[in-house]
Amino acid sequence: MDSNQQLTIERTLVLKAPLQRVWDAIATPEGFAGWFLTRVEGKWMAGETVVLYWPSGKANDIILHIIDEPRVFAYKWHPGDYAKVSDFPQEQLTTVTMKLTEMDEGTELHLTETGFENISEDRRAKSLGLNTEGWDEELENIRKYVEA
Repeated sequence: MDSNQQLTIERTLVLKAPLQRVWDAIATPEGFAGWFLTRVEGKWMAGETVVLYWPSGKANDIILHIIDEPRVFAYKWHPGDYAKVSDFPQEQLTTVTMKLTEMDEGTELHLTETGFENISEDRRAKSLGLNTEGWDEELENIRKYVEA
């Protein structure tokens, strides 16, 4: 692995929407399903594992990590391909954290995904590449969803 390779995904955008609308979009099962996937199954609370269903019909698991309304939402998952939490070692989960800050012009969303350095080298580059591109697309989906 190239030691200079960036192993954290970090994005910031300002959304022209109130804090609560953005929170509801990123941190509730209904909102999450509105911009990111088709549906969520499971108990939506920190520490619980829920299943995400994608438009393709495929599914993967996430572990809800932090739900600190209305400022911080974080979850852990195996990035890249569709995976259950049990498909790979737990040490290889990445953490997606979304932090919200209220601003005069709307709400700032700061997203990070960390932990790629813990993924086995055979999966790391693919996972990092897919999620780097994927978050650019998904953040635009959030924008469209909350600014509609």
